[in-house]
Amino acid sequence: MADELIEYVIHLIDAKKGDVGRLNYILSALQDGKTLYNSDKKYLDSLITTHLGSSRKKAGDQKSVEELKTELARVKERLEKFEKRGYRKPVGRKAGFFFVTFFFGWHAVITALASKSIIDIKDLNPYLLPIYLLDKIIPSAYLNYVYQLHLSIPKIVVLAWGAMLLAWIILGFVYLVKFIRSRYNPEKR
Repeated sequence: MADELIEYVIHLIDAKKGDVGRLNYILSALQDGKTLYNSDKKYLDSLITTHLGSSRKKAGDQKSVEELKTELARVKERLEKFEKRGYRKPVGRKAGFFFVTFFFGWHAVITALASKSIIDIKDLNPYLLPIYLLDKIIPSAYLNYVYQLHLSIPKIVVLAWGAMLLAWIILGFVYLVKFIRSRYNPEKR
């Protein structure tokens, strides 16, 4: 392997590819049997793959056309799985959750304004606040139980909206951690 590297370095020096001074240093280190620094190894590897890549490959290293086709089919299948899982489903869930959060937020803001006596909910069109129409839909026995807990529909709406906002914050942190982990690569250091 060292003899092969020496041949590559000599070829790179003769072809005047790369920094000749650095290549001479690498050549002398290889001829003396010294180990190369990681930076020199990376530099040499990049020069070899860039300038000697096609001549460096041996006949045994090349893959057959059938092997390449099967590998390409596997990569295509994995890419389709990532696209299905990564783009379509979560985007729909997030959009639906955003709509529900906005919907509950609308009701919670109106409730907050009504508690400050800025507006009166009873004067508004009932279709502007459809959640408050649940009083007419939900059986009265259930509502009596809820009212015993000192909860009303407006309080439940505000609590649900607060829980959704907290969920958005948690989701944001989860996706931030995933993003940071995807960008962190200890091999680059």
